[in-house]
Amino acid sequence: MKIQPEANNIAMSGWSWSSFKNSIKQRVIDAVPVSTIKDGTKRVEKWKYFDEKMSKPAENRFIMGATAMVTQPVIDYNNHKVDQETRRVSRNRTIAKILAGTGVGMIVRGSCYSLVKKMTDVNGKSKYSQALLPTEFLKDLTKDAKLLKNYRSALSTAVAILAMCFTNFAIDAPLTVYLTNKFNDKTASNPADSKKKAVLNG
Repeated sequence: MKIQPEANNIAMSGWSWSSFKNSIKQRVIDAVPVSTIKDGTKRVEKWKYFDEKMSKPAENRFIMGATAMVTQPVIDYNNHKVDQETRRVSRNRTIAKILAGTGVGMIVRGSCYSLVKKMTDVNGKSKYSQALLPTEFLKDLTKDAKLLKNYRSALSTAVAILAMCFTNFAIDAPLTVYLTNKFNDKTASNPADSKKKAVLNG
């Protein structure tokens, strides 16, 4: 692969910022070994399956939650700017937030995706099977399966965000407090600590 200069050849006489940038880019590209990935039919199908799963809102929320669970509690518990008891409670609250947010988020997003999918069925015969399909793009969505999939994902995510404006206060917050108190009771080093109740800080 060769980078084309913007005006003249890179090897032209004289120095310019553009030729210098292209020269550096070309050296980096030349240093990368040339290789290809051997893709059989089964591997391609696996990548398609992976792509389909990753693009769905519920699965995407699970990945975010799993990543947060691996990193954030560790960071909170190793914050030596506060005392041991504060670190313990902070870690428990973080775990509770992640569990509540991920659990409720997956349910809400998964439900919204299923609903949107049923209401964007290009071959559906029921009254509401095409209720969320824009008529001006109906022909394009019918022909292009990938475009339809992206449309469903985007629309269901938007609907889920609206729904979570309610569930965050009605379900997530109380569930986070409940779980935090449970975790505090389980990890308390003495009976006095187990009586401390969690207070959400946002």
